[in-house]
Amino acid sequence: MLIDMTHTITPEIPVYPDTPAPVLTPACTLTRNGFRETALSFSSHTGTHMDAPAHLLPDGRTLDQMPMSQFSGRATVLDVSGQGSVITEAFLQSNYDAIHCADFILFYTGWEERWGSESFLEDTFPVPDEAAAKYLISRGLKGVGTDAISIDRIGGSLPVHKILLKDSVLILENLCLKKVRGRKDFLFFALPMKFQDTDGAPIRAFAELRESYEAERRRR
Repeated sequence: MLIDMTHTITPEIPVYPDTPAPVLTPACTLTRNGFRETALSFSSHTGTHMDAPAHLLPDGRTLDQMPMSQFSGRATVLDVSGQGSVITEAFLQSNYDAIHCADFILFYTGWEERWGSESFLEDTFPVPDEAAAKYLISRGLKGVGTDAISIDRIGGSLPVHKILLKDSVLILENLCLKKVRGRKDFLFFALPMKFQDTDGAPIRAFAELRESYEAERRRR
């Protein structure tokens, strides 16, 4: 079974402060041209997206320089909706069994429920502190994600971004995690748009759950 974990890009979606809103304009129409095309204008960090090291680091790699293997692996979703505004190293250590086998750690903060409303940008969602970020890189992860707009506080110096990206740990933001809340060890895919010098890109993120294989085997 495949679970879509991606928000749809529309002109009305929430965007990070100072990021331009998406514009989707009919470029060709069935009546005028005999076919439909849409002209797209949006930031590389729009909607459900991935941050590359080049987003903040002068010598950081871009997504188009990375192998495809960096964009998929085993994932665990940690429910941090009851952790207050800070995800601590102690909390992560208490979830060692769920973390140690994962390539991607994804944080369900509950902010997905606010998508499309002004409250989505309220800066009280749970984020890792610096000690937690350093613990995450010690696990050899490919990526860390959240259903909130940022893995850091809005408008700050982005310390968690810098810690993760310096170690080539990708950052995924604005994920849809409600349907996989609390899930452990499932296959996860986060496929970014590929364009030149990709400092970040919208992704199509999805989960493949093992139950589908087990159910098929039982039917046989």
